[in-house]
Amino acid sequence: MLSNTELIIDNLTNLDVNITKIKKKISMINKMYNKLEKNKILTIDKNSYLIFQTQFLKNEYMYYSNIYNITIEKFAFELYDISEYITLILISLDKLEIEHVNEKSNILNKMIHVKKVKQINYGKLTEIINSTITNLKLINDFNKLFDSYIKKTQTKNKDLNLHCNTFEINIVNKKNTILLEYNKYMDKFNKLLEYFKECLTAVNDQIDTSKLLDFFLNP
Repeated sequence: MLSNTELIIDNLTNLDVNITKIKKKISMINKMYNKLEKNKILTIDKNSYLIFQTQFLKNEYMYYSNIYNITIEKFAFELYDISEYITLILISLDKLEIEHVNEKSNILNKMIHVKKVKQINYGKLTEIINSTITNLKLINDFNKLFDSYIKKTQTKNKDLNLHCNTFEINIVNKKNTILLEYNKYMDKFNKLLEYFKECLTAVNDQIDTSKLLDFFLNP
């Protein structure tokens, strides 16, 4: 998970750097064109290639800026969605009476609530990802605690010859349900990270291997 997270943030940073690079190049060309245009002796052709170069780079700038914005917005939306469900699972676990009161409180007190914000940046994305990882680990810790409670209950019932078969079935089923939800959202989270890692890697590869962009952008 962490390796995919680092690659996603690195790819977003690289994409942002390349977009800024294109923007600066456009600005540089415009300044040069304005300077040449003011030259009364050496006039510049109105059909200058500088204008053509700027038009191309503006198109690339808008294209990659749009890719950056829709990618980061979609990624954040999916992250928030998964994070909210995981938080709801943790909140619901507080209602379960499994005797280990202190241990349960220690787990749930570590829960991190993720607040939605309108402006998404690398720092906020990293925060959401790390919070989601933490909360997933807490669900797993709770499952281990629940498993301990089940085994303790089963041993106690057996030793005291208490016929609590139905209760035992219920708590085992509840534990399995929690485990099922944990595996479900762990899988969704991992697939989300994998998907956007590949998506952003493909975008950066496209920039790095574009001979046309290189022709208009780099010295």
